[in-house]
Amino acid sequence: MASANGERPVWTRPVILAIALCICAPAAAQTEDIGSVLEQVIEAYGGETNLRKLDNMIQEWAFYAPMRGRHGADIRRVSVPNQLKVELHYPDKSEIRVLSGDRGFVRFDDRGATVASDQQRDGMRLQLMRLYSPLALRERIENLQMRTSADGNFLALTLREAGLRTDYLVNRTNWQIETVVGTMVIKGVEMRFRTEYSDFKIVDGVLIHQRENKFAGEVNTAKLRLQNVELGADFDPHEFEPHGPKDFESRKDSDPAPEPRTDAI
Repeated sequence: MASANGERPVWTRPVILAIALCICAPAAAQTEDIGSVLEQVIEAYGGETNLRKLDNMIQEWAFYAPMRGRHGADIRRVSVPNQLKVELHYPDKSEIRVLSGDRGFVRFDDRGATVASDQQRDGMRLQLMRLYSPLALRERIENLQMRTSADGNFLALTLREAGLRTDYLVNRTNWQIETVVGTMVIKGVEMRFRTEYSDFKIVDGVLIHQRENKFAGEVNTAKLRLQNVELGADFDPHEFEPHGPKDFESRKDSDPAPEPRTDAI
C-alpha cells in the first residue's frame, strides 16, 4: 500500500506550450527509435519484472472536483489488456463504470446497470489507454508514433486505438511519463483530456505517481491524491461484469443516457 504526500509542481506556460507543440507537430525523423525510448522508460519505472505487477492492480484515489467544489473517492480496477472498473463516490451520489473488451456498462447510485452508450464506452476506453503501463505501450509499438518537442526536453508517444488517440509525454531527463492527453469526439467536437502526473515514488519496486491533475480542454476538472495501491491484484472472475443478471437493465433507445463525467476520463 502507498500513501501520497507532497505538492505537485507548478506547470509554467513554456512547459504547457512545449507539450502542445509536441502533440500537434507532424511526425519527424528521430535520432532515437521508439523501441529504445520505451526500454529506457521501462527501466526508469522499475524494469519489466516489476512492471508486470501493473497488469492487475487496484488504485484508490481521493479527489477534489473544483468545478463542483466537491470531494470524493475514485477507485480503479485494471486488468490488462482490456478490462477496467471505475467507481466514483460523492457524498450524495455514486457512479460505476465497467469496460470488458468491447462491452461497457454503467450504474448510477442504486439503479441497475445499463449498457454504456458509445460515448460512455469511448470515455472508458480512453481512460484505460491513459492507464497503460510502459510494457503495455511496448506491446503496441506497431501503433505508436513519436515526436520531439521543439526544446528537445519531451518526447510524445502517440497511440491510436478504436478511433481514439492518447499522447504520452515523456520527460527525457528522467524518462517519466509526466502528462497524458486523451482525445475523443463529443457531439461532433474534438475534446482533449489532459492529466498531469507528479510526486513519483517507488511502490513495491514500481515507480508510481501519487498525484494527478485533470483538465477537460483548459478547465481543471479534478485534483487527485493516491491513497492506496494494490499491485498484482487477484480479481474475482466476475469482477468486470454487471452486478448480477437481475441488476442489469438494457436501456431503451428512447432513454436518455447520462453524459460522461469529464472528471473521470
